[in-house]
Amino acid sequence: MFDLVLVRTRNHPRPGVKKNSDSGEHSGRRMAPFGIMNIASYCRQQGHKVKLFDLYRPEFDGVSLEGVADQIAALNPRMVGISSMTSQALDAMALGDLLMQRSDAKIVHGGVHPATLPQEALKHGHYVVQGDGEHTMHEMLVSEGKRREDLPWANRPSLRQDSASKALAETRLKVVDTKESRIIPGKLLTVEDMAAIPFPTKVEFDETAFQPSLLYEFPIITARGCPYRCVFCKDGFGLRQSKVRYYPVEYVADYLEYINKTYGFTRIQVLDDIFLSSYERMEELAIKLEKRNVKLKFNCMVHANTVKPKFISVMHRLGIDWVYVGIESGNDDIHKLINKGTNTARIEYAVNLLKKNGFYTAGMFMLGNVGETVSTIKQTIRFAFKLPLDRAWFSFAAPYPGTPFYDMVEQYGEILEPDFGKWNQMSLVYRPKDVEVRDMHRLMRWAQAVRIYKKARHTLVGNWEAPLRRSLSGFSKDGLGVPEVPVPGDV
Repeated sequence: MFDLVLVRTRNHPRPGVKKNSDSGEHSGRRMAPFGIMNIASYCRQQGHKVKLFDLYRPEFDGVSLEGVADQIAALNPRMVGISSMTSQALDAMALGDLLMQRSDAKIVHGGVHPATLPQEALKHGHYVVQGDGEHTMHEMLVSEGKRREDLPWANRPSLRQDSASKALAETRLKVVDTKESRIIPGKLLTVEDMAAIPFPTKVEFDETAFQPSLLYEFPIITARGCPYRCVFCKDGFGLRQSKVRYYPVEYVADYLEYINKTYGFTRIQVLDDIFLSSYERMEELAIKLEKRNVKLKFNCMVHANTVKPKFISVMHRLGIDWVYVGIESGNDDIHKLINKGTNTARIEYAVNLLKKNGFYTAGMFMLGNVGETVSTIKQTIRFAFKLPLDRAWFSFAAPYPGTPFYDMVEQYGEILEPDFGKWNQMSLVYRPKDVEVRDMHRLMRWAQAVRIYKKARHTLVGNWEAPLRRSLSGFSKDGLGVPEVPVPGDV
């Protein structure tokens, strides 16, 4: 008997989406399910017996949801936690229905989609957890049948006395429990809480579909949340309230050293919304890695406003070489409508500062956002072509549930695809009211031509250009050659 089974459900993309792409049928083999892995590692630390069911694993290829439900029910779990994003939601709800028929387990839905549409998820389970799930799932297991003093960890002083355990001992589940609603508003963990959660080890990675052999960069998360409030993103709204919490530097250094020694990776992909937080934090991490003789290269995502001359030297020292800038649009009116908090002048400054100081630079763009017209989308494509980018990535904008964009659909456009299972970055699921579907596809083809051009130029020139500029910059503390532009809406 297991105390807890945690499930990552699958995407079901429309035909034509590549199986191994970010949105494809096998996408989970390129990205670890950190959410359920963190819950598993924490609940195991607290003495619970936990099993992971990652439906992207090869053994589940061709296995129906009925077959999956039978396998889970055979384990006789007390609780099943099902995690889903929007593209996985239909799978998650169907699995919840099947498990409620086949098992006495309590079915708990979590993840960004159920958290934002909890009443819908509750039709297919017993509870919905909103917010961080690690401590909440442990508390639910305790309340569902084990007294706290009966847990194996309860009498171990090393765990009983740490700060996280003390805080947890004072926590009680706050369940919004009526005939219609069983929603648990999980709290946002503090930095101290996060530090007490063991980072996933090879034990958890091996239970998932994640295949490091498919990647040349190992993904890692060093913070939760984002300080910005872009209308297309869930991080700035609802439960997260734009609150950013950074894992302690010592924790991050331990994790990076573990990855380097266990898997042999020297390249790291940082998945944080904003990696450039403070000069002091970056410098502290660089010092700790240098003392451990852990030499790594990083790629990271940034907001244009966070790219400043003072970061240049510590970015080089830390080993950052690829920087992905969230640009979205080449039109300042669109930036205002999507609440991006920046403008094209600041974006151009950030990209040029990065390029002149020897960083490979990629831009991420969205076509068909709030208020878009054919003209503004063309501006975006021209802006992408003009910027000295090594790579340019384009996706169709999508009004995901739980974002302000979702609430703005009737005013600005229409949803074309009601089936959430078919939502992904390259599928057209929404169109602005002033742009025809055929124009959206035509403009995306133009954008992809820019992407191909940037990739070809990087192959021919960018590979040797960036190292040369890095050597010329001499790790300048102030950056090189770019007049500074004021930061709009700085945070």
